[in-house]
Amino acid sequence: MSEQDKASIDNLIFKCLSGNPSDHELSELEAWLKKNPENQLYFNQLKNIWESGAGPKVSTEAALTKVLRKIEHRSRFSSAVFYFSRLAAILFIPLLLGTIWLGYHYSSFQSRTGSIVVNAAFGTYSQIKLPDGTAVWLNSGSTLTYPERFTGSERKVQLSGEAYFEVHSDENMPFFVNTSSLVVKATGTRFNVMAYNDCDQHSVALAEGKVSVSGNGDSPLKTTVLKPDQVLVVDLNSGSEHVEQEEVYKYYAWKDGKLVFRNDMLSEVFKRIEKQYNVEIEIKGESLKQYRYRATFENETLDELLKLLSISSPLNYQVVDARHKPDGSFTRKKIIVTPNNAFNQK
Repeated sequence: MSEQDKASIDNLIFKCLSGNPSDHELSELEAWLKKNPENQLYFNQLKNIWESGAGPKVSTEAALTKVLRKIEHRSRFSSAVFYFSRLAAILFIPLLLGTIWLGYHYSSFQSRTGSIVVNAAFGTYSQIKLPDGTAVWLNSGSTLTYPERFTGSERKVQLSGEAYFEVHSDENMPFFVNTSSLVVKATGTRFNVMAYNDCDQHSVALAEGKVSVSGNGDSPLKTTVLKPDQVLVVDLNSGSEHVEQEEVYKYYAWKDGKLVFRNDMLSEVFKRIEKQYNVEIEIKGESLKQYRYRATFENETLDELLKLLSISSPLNYQVVDARHKPDGSFTRKKIIVTPNNAFNQK
């Protein structure tokens, strides 16, 4: 698609999202969405960005409902449209995010001298192929920096946030992931690194092969060698670290569009939801934070997930919509979680 065509489609999508589309514009959008599944995925990408607060908050619900219902009614492939609209929130999306209402595009690729920087905006995912063939899945709100080509005797990348790596095997040229707190060394292996700067706990989960993990900079962490199905969890506040043997898939299920919890405290459950859906969550009550939860979510919208949580655990929630700030930006949507009566009676 040319830049001119892309700009035209972007403007059409946001015109429909703004709540003021004409019948001709709705028909034009419908025809474009029917052409191939990629168009439907792109539409949902921009819809998710719009609803998360990245775009101006005009009454969009009626317009979105009108668009999607009209498409569902007319298209013989309505079931496929529904499937892809559910799936789009977690599939890998293009690395250009539209801020179309201002008439420009933001590229998540940034060029620096001899290096490439890739950003996955909140609520989005990116898949990257490094120069050596290593595959990387970059999670919401994360940044990966890597050279245009690997030279010398080492392959080094810098991560802020979370990523899953499938490292191309080369024992003569080990692969290093550097974060603010950790250095992960691997040759050929599959593992997940979670190191958000605003999180107190960082972790490395090994799916296959072997990695060694040590502290970065002034970190006093000892070097730990992990085996498959082991997770190293580091508490940055206390400086403590421990290795757990468990089902590690839950640590990187996000790359498959899933949220997997296995006897996790609700405080950790909601931290993950915050990152995945770009919302702020406040839990009222220390006892509720310690409540253990087990579930698997796949392709749910935020509203669906919250409803399921309220049914399957002792909590109530209140949604506070994003607010328009004086500088023109928007606050994040806020979820306030409180214990329900059943929990209080325990």
